Amino acid sequence: MASVRDRYDSTLLGILSNEGEITNFLDVVIGFLYRRTDFFRIMKSKNDKLGFPPGAAAQLLLKEFKKYEAYAQRDDIEREKKKADIGLAKEEASTHSPGKSELETSEQQQVSLTTTSKTSIPAAMSTPQTTTATTASTTTIPSTGGAGDVKTPPSQNKDEDEDTRASKQQQAFQNDPLSYNGARREKYVWSQSISDVDIRIFVPPYIKKGKQVEVTVEKRHLRVCYRDDKGVSQTVVDGSMTWDVNKEECMWSLVPAEHIHVSLEKREERWWESALEDEPKINVRNIDCSRPMTDLDDEAQAKIGEMMFNEQQKRLGLPQSHEQKQHEMLRKAWDAEGSPFKGQPFDPSVLNFNSGGVISANVNKS
Repeated sequence: MASVRDRYDSTLLGILSNEGEITNFLDVVIGFLYRRTDFFRIMKSKNDKLGFPPGAAAQLLLKEFKKYEAYAQRDDIEREKKKADIGLAKEEASTHSPGKSELETSEQQQVSLTTTSKTSIPAAMSTPQTTTATTASTTTIPSTGGAGDVKTPPSQNKDEDEDTRASKQQQAFQNDPLSYNGARREKYVWSQSISDVDIRIFVPPYIKKGKQVEVTVEKRHLRVCYRDDKGVSQTVVDGSMTWDVNKEECMWSLVPAEHIHVSLEKREERWWESALEDEPKINVRNIDCSRPMTDLDDEAQAKIGEMMFNEQQKRLGLPQSHEQKQHEMLRKAWDAEGSPFKGQPFDPSVLNFNSGGVISANVNKS
């Protein structure tokens, strides 16, 4: 990707340096699309040869943003994985003890493999084998037969093992931007926010054009097909979704030779346990249920923004928002008619503010 695009870097860096701010830089780029292309022209009918259907241009921008956002999240994961691998290697080297039992060593290796295998976990995970191995490590420890032994019922051990396995499996899904808050399945991978679901259905390498694909989205049903190299229609997904969607707001796009991206808008704001009804369900307690600040109303966003600004100003030793308002009022009154400071340079340090908001002159100010 970089080898193809970086030939424009010097030009773009020149624009960015000249503009000085990312907002101005984006204004230049999008302004170019407005002035020199038909990017913002809306097609009035199917016969129009210029422009885009209503909302399509905005979806293109959002699609590109999400693509590079996923790249950035993947890079973060890789960096954290390298740090974790280095730290784990150092920890194993420093804590290795020949006196430990073979059982303890085996358990440590199993945990290490589970926690370090992030995005490379296969889509079809071997559930029965994992459960058997975990149960064996729990129930085959011999008992000394002492009076103080406490035996845990096998059913309870099994439930705990399944919960632990599901939690670790979901953590692996969370570490992959494409399955964040969702899951990876044999034929597709899905992720979700509180209001949207993104499903990426895998296709063969020879699927490179949209006309080879057929996507049908109903209120609660999704069907995805493609034509193989012999022209025969192959159904990849055909099933009921867990909850209703607003089909008029749903869109799909093809990433050639990789996957079909279906973007679904939920009819209700809720967390889905599965994308399709016939797939295994995830535990929504193991996902990230936090909501972005942009989901809050304008008043709440403004309040949070003010708090963040005040905290930053406090760390830098600069006036906070309420202090700035006080200084602005004082500046206006400084040169007002009848002010004892009229004609003097504005200096708020000669004034004192008590807890009740009363202002008095600082007599100790030289």
